[in-house]
Amino acid sequence: MKKVMIRFVIFLLILSATPMTAGAAPSKLDMTHYGAPEELLTPLTDAISIFNGAVGTENGKPVMYTTTKGLPAQLNVIDIQSEKLLRVIPLEGAENTWAHEVLPNGDLYIATIGGGAKLWKYTPGSDQAEVVATFPGESFPFAITSDQGNVYVGTYPNGKVYQYEPDTGKVDDYGRMIGESSQEYIRSLAVIGDDAYSGTGHGKIIHYDRATGEKEDIAASIGEPGHIYDLDKVDDRYLFARYELSSNAYVYDTQEKKWLDVVIPKARGLHVPETSHEGKIYFMNTENKLQTLNLDTLAIEDSGIQYESGFRGVDWVEFGTPDLPGKSLVTINFSGYVSILNLEKGETVRTPPLAQGTANVINKIHTGPDGNLYISGVQTGKGTIYDPIGKTKKVFDMGQGDAIASFGKNVLFGVYPAGDVREYDTSLEPSSTNPEKLFTLGEGQNRVSSIVEGDGKAFIGSIPFYGELGGALTVYDPDKEDDPYTVYRNVVQDQSVNSLAYRDGKVYGTTTINGGLGADPTAEEAKIFVWDVAKVEKIQEVSLDIDGLDKPESIGDLSFGPDGLLWGAAIGTVFALDPDTLEVVKSKKLYDSPPLSAWNKIKLQWSEGLLYADFSGNLTAIDPTSLQHKQIARVYAYTIAPDGNIYYASRENRTMLHKMEVKSLQGKDDLKVTNHQFEQPLKKDAIPGWTSMFQTSGDVKYQQSGEEHSHGRKSLKLTDKARNKSVALMSDPIPVKGGDTIEASTNLFIKEGTGSFMIRYFDKNGKELSSTPVHTDKDLNKWQRVYVTTEAPEHASSARVICFITSYSVGTVYYDKVEVKKLRFE
Repeated sequence: MKKVMIRFVIFLLILSATPMTAGAAPSKLDMTHYGAPEELLTPLTDAISIFNGAVGTENGKPVMYTTTKGLPAQLNVIDIQSEKLLRVIPLEGAENTWAHEVLPNGDLYIATIGGGAKLWKYTPGSDQAEVVATFPGESFPFAITSDQGNVYVGTYPNGKVYQYEPDTGKVDDYGRMIGESSQEYIRSLAVIGDDAYSGTGHGKIIHYDRATGEKEDIAASIGEPGHIYDLDKVDDRYLFARYELSSNAYVYDTQEKKWLDVVIPKARGLHVPETSHEGKIYFMNTENKLQTLNLDTLAIEDSGIQYESGFRGVDWVEFGTPDLPGKSLVTINFSGYVSILNLEKGETVRTPPLAQGTANVINKIHTGPDGNLYISGVQTGKGTIYDPIGKTKKVFDMGQGDAIASFGKNVLFGVYPAGDVREYDTSLEPSSTNPEKLFTLGEGQNRVSSIVEGDGKAFIGSIPFYGELGGALTVYDPDKEDDPYTVYRNVVQDQSVNSLAYRDGKVYGTTTINGGLGADPTAEEAKIFVWDVAKVEKIQEVSLDIDGLDKPESIGDLSFGPDGLLWGAAIGTVFALDPDTLEVVKSKKLYDSPPLSAWNKIKLQWSEGLLYADFSGNLTAIDPTSLQHKQIARVYAYTIAPDGNIYYASRENRTMLHKMEVKSLQGKDDLKVTNHQFEQPLKKDAIPGWTSMFQTSGDVKYQQSGEEHSHGRKSLKLTDKARNKSVALMSDPIPVKGGDTIEASTNLFIKEGTGSFMIRYFDKNGKELSSTPVHTDKDLNKWQRVYVTTEAPEHASSARVICFITSYSVGTVYYDKVEVKKLRFE
């Protein structure tokens, strides 16, 4: 069974916790068919998203090492002078990085994000990179530095610093640098001798003496809040530290153990060169000017050189050519351009984009007022408009759109990380001014979580910056030209606004107790609130009172249904509220799965009388009358287009846009499954109508059981205690025709392990044509309905359903009421 299973492709899994009772009229959900997923395109193709780079040397020539974000991330090696891409090396399992470091021996080390925090090593000239260390329990190794031939990495969520020794492969864990909250950032890192300095997300710079283990916050006298986003050593003596919120930079003398008497305003990230030049530190400011700080006089001066970005890693290089005499600063920007800032000529030379693009991860998908799909990516500079009718796409400039919403005939985007709000005019082509930036939220807001339209206004929910609590509700009124938007922070004290809905002059909102990453919440439970637009005040705030849902940390989307109720979702539970009283009218727990993020925003969307919800990646269709539900796909993002079809990025491939056709059924014709409830008496110890596919033993066996049953008095029980064996029962042949759409289903009770169910097709000669399985390990100790829906292959003559436990799984699983139906469409 194991060899066969490897080549199967899962087609569709549908779960229902409450199977239909016998004789019940089919519901809207029962009469809706979800087709096979169809791969359409990668909408964010050849996206270049670069966060960092470092200059090294190969064959005596300066090269730029940089990594493009993607699945997987790709290390690019660029010959700077010849403007050639020398090689591209996939970092399998990784998605991106903010951290490259070249050691004196020329080896490159990269700390990557995705699939757990890892440290990679690349040797100049090699065609591959290797993982040399992992950091268990850490997700984001944002910071990297080196000293005396060793590599140091700073992490999130535990805020630790690690040392890696290349000569021995040994990893030393120096522990948490602060240790005061559950989530802590080491956002920047510098090591000088025995002293490690960590720029954190909590306004602190922790000096850690590696010899004694003592720690000290050297930034306490500065008193600025927020991330120390950048912290670079200069001349192995000074620290150049920049605060994200204020863009103020400060310089610390590690020998004198004091801050220099200077505040550098409008400093721009992300790095400065690690050696000064003629006694000056070079840095970028927010006005695109290369400036210097004189370490003797503390004078700040303009160099006369312009560069339109910050330094995503920067190094001194001497090219020794007439075009580039003397010293140059070399860096790379987000879009893959290598930039050379030459001091003698006082000018910036920019290469073409040389890094190889990758397919970027889809972040959000929204159906616009024009019927097109608006798609944003994760940490990228592009978005895509997809026409589902013409099957064409247009690309436009856009950051990471965390919220997308229709606004009249236009589309609004909430863009991370600055909290920008941008508007796309659907009547115009994409351009440098379309979409147009309307405003930046400010008031400490970092992520736009929700946008909803009402009476010509846009209502915007948001989450604060890293390490902070207190989200906001923003009201945008384009008719007020002089003062079009107002930000109301802490509508619910110390909570972020997660979702919004609007009706009749009122904004209905949900919250999460979580703020920016790295901030410990002070509240115990999320809230639902009502904002009166005319009165400009909050008029209601309530807790969500549902049995079995104890003080949820986050409440997801709100949406008004066709029944007039206010529908919502929270941590695996769907509910409907009376919008006047906010009392719970109905609710049902659908999943036990924990949330996938701190904010747990559960997207809701209505179509053809059904409510669709994304519960931690489980796209689920819900009948609002009966609360019957079906899981129809595993998604990362989704939308429903005007044609009623579902467009989504799957959990398995977040770069690909998929389409799932949705059809209404005219009916379902029962196809006979012999002994489908396993009630018939055994014949010579065999179950009538079913054939064992493998030899049984004490470890792997099947039996007719009365222990658990959903119908009648018996069920099929499978037991598998050996991972190298399988137990499987296959039904007698069921006549079908090629092209028929066949739905096979069973009731499933998993006591432990994983239960599997399959439909297999055969031609008239009994030759196997195809198989489609589903595997389930969720919702233990209760009956659930599992479906497999497929189209019979062209030459199919019969089908057989199989109840089994795979050879690479174990379990105790019960099956009952196996059914096979032919679907008829309207």
